[in-house]
Amino acid sequence: MTSIVRDPIEGPLQIGPEGPVDNSTAVHTEHMLAFPAAHYDFWTRELGVARNAWNWAWWGENLTVDGVDEEMLRIGDLVKIGTAEFEVTSPRIPCFKVAWRIGQPDSILLRMMETGRVGFHLAVLKPGLVSLGDAIEVSSPQPENITVADMSRLLLSTSIESVEQLSATLAIPALGKKAAGAVRRRIALIEDRERMRVGRWRGWRRFILANVNDEVEGIRSFHLQPDDDQPLAPPAPGQFLSVKTQREGEPDLVRTWSISDVDLQRRLYRISIKVIEGGAGSRRMHEQLQVGDAIWCRPPAGQFVLNRSGHRRIALFSAGIGVTPMIMMLKGYIERGQGAPPLVWLQVAVNGRAHPFKEEISALLAQLPDVHRIIYYTRPDPADRIGVDYDRSGRPTAEDLREIFGAPYPLNLFGRELPFPGQETEAYVCGPESFQDLVRDSLLAIGVKPADILSEAFVVKRAANEGQAALIEKAAVRFIRSGVTAEWHADDGQTLLDLAEAAGLSPAYACRSGLCQSCECAIMAGAVQYDPQPSVPLESGKVLICCARPATNVIELDV
Repeated sequence: MTSIVRDPIEGPLQIGPEGPVDNSTAVHTEHMLAFPAAHYDFWTRELGVARNAWNWAWWGENLTVDGVDEEMLRIGDLVKIGTAEFEVTSPRIPCFKVAWRIGQPDSILLRMMETGRVGFHLAVLKPGLVSLGDAIEVSSPQPENITVADMSRLLLSTSIESVEQLSATLAIPALGKKAAGAVRRRIALIEDRERMRVGRWRGWRRFILANVNDEVEGIRSFHLQPDDDQPLAPPAPGQFLSVKTQREGEPDLVRTWSISDVDLQRRLYRISIKVIEGGAGSRRMHEQLQVGDAIWCRPPAGQFVLNRSGHRRIALFSAGIGVTPMIMMLKGYIERGQGAPPLVWLQVAVNGRAHPFKEEISALLAQLPDVHRIIYYTRPDPADRIGVDYDRSGRPTAEDLREIFGAPYPLNLFGRELPFPGQETEAYVCGPESFQDLVRDSLLAIGVKPADILSEAFVVKRAANEGQAALIEKAAVRFIRSGVTAEWHADDGQTLLDLAEAAGLSPAYACRSGLCQSCECAIMAGAVQYDPQPSVPLESGKVLICCARPATNVIELDV
């Protein structure tokens, strides 16, 4: 859907309570878009486009204006044109439709927001008539409010220092709903990235087993506390710990287990482990370790992490012990608070007696009145109550998933409830391989994009992936064009883009997840590994630094 394609008119424009009379928007709830006429000259020069190639309204605006722009206007300013009166609500937040309209790659969107020359939204305060040549009168009842251009730039910030200013914009009553959603997502993105920096350590750190408790038969939770006075590194929702155990006369064992909970005040990580037949690591944890024993851990790691800045439906799929990373994801979702997208929680357990974290998860889901809960019991007990303890018996099938996810779902987007295609879902999957294959194949069949299905390899695959990542502990990364060399450490959890930013560089980026190719650059020496994988194959000699990490001890990049 788009309403960006418009033709200019020179006659008077009748403004109703929600914008131009008979106007129709696609998904936006903002009443009006105004775009300064001077931007046509700026962007045609900037992009090498002939000025006569773009008629007025080419940028999808309702009003082309002169004499005002984003640098002078503030959120909440009052604007009178003709007999109509408006309030400035936000900068335009350009999407791929704008790039398509002006014939540019999506990477231009970042440049647009950096300049602030994006246009601005207006809410109608008083309907009236706007005519060609009408004077524009502006008053600023709150002159301390942020300018439209500064807000456009603020929405690109990755600095923790900007969270205070971002939060302050949410308190401006005039702020538009779309912009408010963008601000909340930006805050979540910054806070999640900050978690990767706080309290981190390198190498193995000594912990003490502080407490052990049984969850259900065969699954036990272990609470780990550092044997020093330093803080814990907050994990991103879904990450794991690499754990090393030692017993006299036996070889050291290194395993990775998902973090199922964290208490930063008490400095405790919780890992929850299912004892596995023939599994040396799980058996040592269950049968040999006691409270007070020493355990060594590396900092939280892994890219199977909840995206807390998106707007599409989130689906959390788990089976058996695969629920452990999902508990942290569920808590991370709840932290989003107002404006969080719809959630589907699909969990498979044997029955109520073997339902791990049943009470804890029920209490969390109870905080979400609109969550769609689907719990399967493969062999329910007579005491298990359908509709209370579980929702369906047996195992999920491809038909079940097509029924649940194939139909459109209501999404409150920018203050307007719209039917959204079922395939527009971000899926997170953890469980046995057969379960993951079923979910992935079923979602792909209804049109969910492969990049939107993230899975955590269950037991064997995860250990293999961890072993691969551990091959490179550190690397020298040379940013050739900038003349900067930085040292990358695996335990810091950084991508090459993170490392560049930490070194004071500002490479182009947009999605930070391998989708848009904005961060593509030439690699001149060395090799990288990806997690997640780029959405499309790259040319030889090119890398996406937003999702790449070193695979060799020396990397040279054209940055």
